Amino acid sequence: MQKLIVVAFAALCLIGTNSLVVAEDAMKGEMGNMKDEMKAEKDAMKGDMKANKEEMKGKKKEHKEKMKAKRHEMKDKMKAHKDAAKAKGGEAKGAAPAAPAPMSAPAPAAAP
Repeated sequence: MQKLIVVAFAALCLIGTNSLVVAEDAMKGEMGNMKDEMKAEKDAMKGDMKANKEEMKGKKKEHKEKMKAKRHEMKDKMKAHKDAAKAKGGEAKGAAPAAPAPMSAPAPAAAP
């Protein structure tokens, strides 16, 4: 009977320590899974941020190109306006009445 009790006690001790080892392995496995999930979420967030950044970069570049085109358009309009004003001014100079001929002889003096 004593041998049976000793064997049963030894079996319980082995099973108890064995169950702790199994439980520890299970916990490590769960922790590994949780870490993997967190890493996957973090990588997904990084990807989303990178995509968002690229999208904003594209929008900014598009806006910059629009502003550049608008600025060039305004410069061209101003140049055309200046050229038109110069041409109009040149026409006005050419169309102005001729200056009186220089006087070579003095004008007759008024009699006293």
